[in-house]
Amino acid sequence: MQNCISIGLANVTGIEYPYALLAGAISMTGGHGAAGSCGSTFIEMGYPAAITVGAAAATFGLIFAILVGGPVARMLIEKNHLTPDNSDTLDTSVEEINAGHGEKLTTLDILKNVTAILFCMALGTEISGWLGKLIGMSFPSYVGAMFVAMLVRNLNEQFHWYHFRFPLVDGTGDVMLNLYLSMALMSLNLYQLLDLIGPVLIIVAAQVVVLVLLSLFVVFPILGKNYDAAVMCAGLLGHGLGATPSAIVNMTAVKDKYGMSRKAFMIVPIVGAFLVDIIYQPQTIAFIKFFVQGFAD
Repeated sequence: MQNCISIGLANVTGIEYPYALLAGAISMTGGHGAAGSCGSTFIEMGYPAAITVGAAAATFGLIFAILVGGPVARMLIEKNHLTPDNSDTLDTSVEEINAGHGEKLTTLDILKNVTAILFCMALGTEISGWLGKLIGMSFPSYVGAMFVAMLVRNLNEQFHWYHFRFPLVDGTGDVMLNLYLSMALMSLNLYQLLDLIGPVLIIVAAQVVVLVLLSLFVVFPILGKNYDAAVMCAGLLGHGLGATPSAIVNMTAVKDKYGMSRKAFMIVPIVGAFLVDIIYQPQTIAFIKFFVQGFAD
């Protein structure tokens, strides 16, 4: 849907298709990482402002994700007089899997965790390269790394190769993400946006409006019109316009005011951080192959 909006508005505003797609699912669903990765690919194709456009669109999406997520959930909750389901029928053991227990990690434990991250990055990059050759175009390296990491994490839970600690890995990820964003934003050539900022903002604004309407009139009814559905709509607006951390921020704000939704906090991170890539990545690549490479040829 986001890619269709981008292509449709590209024909109206006159912006080139690669820049329009960077204001679609690539940066809205994929976030800054996907925008940077695909932006590099577009630069190689001859679109010099690609990384700048992608970073700008992802940043705008991140801001809007926070601005609309909480208010939409609040409107649904108060309008429909919804309350949390406080029954204990849901298995909550998953909450303990990633919990830190305050134990002191040895230097060797830290080294093994960091080595595992580097292994996932290296092998994942190679897999992305193989997939890129298979489909005839550059494939985002972080996607391959993500799938390898998922495999390593689950196999380690079974065979206990090393002392995995989620808080350490999560903290490392936060540091790397903040470092990447700082480097990306400081290196932006904003003058390249002078002729593109108008169309990009129009496309991003359209993404926000459509996703809000979709949440209110499609997603909320499909999910059952209950409290969990309202919280998950806040999560959808978070990761559908920004990133999975935005979804958590939105849902946490709703939780702090109205109460906990265990289903939302279990489902949305899994969908936003992993399952969504299974759908959005292949069809986004299809859009790029058809509208960018196809038209360039």
